Amino acid sequence: MTTTDNSNEPYEVILIYSGVGYAAICPGIPGAVSQGTDQQDALAMIADAMAMCRMYPLPGEEKESRREELREQGKAKIAELVAECERDGWQYEVHEVRPQLISPPVSAG
Repeated sequence: MTTTDNSNEPYEVILIYSGVGYAAICPGIPGAVSQGTDQQDALAMIADAMAMCRMYPLPGEEKESRREELREQGKAKIAELVAECERDGWQYEVHEVRPQLISPPVSAG
């Protein structure tokens, strides 16, 4: 059973520069990972992945209380990822991102 949550509160997302692009991870929403060629692309892609994971949650994760628990765990995981990036010398940024589906461009014609 799928549920749609109308709350559109932002989640913490970490972007990690890989040398050729950005990995995007939202630990507060299980399965919400993506990548992009630049920061803007990675942020758009993760917003889309977050929305899809929220639209089709894993069993048991559709409950609001479980979503709040996962959001809090996600914040702790972001802190761990930041510490790893700093320890290993990786470039990273933390952003707040709202889950949203990105409309594909309409082709002429």
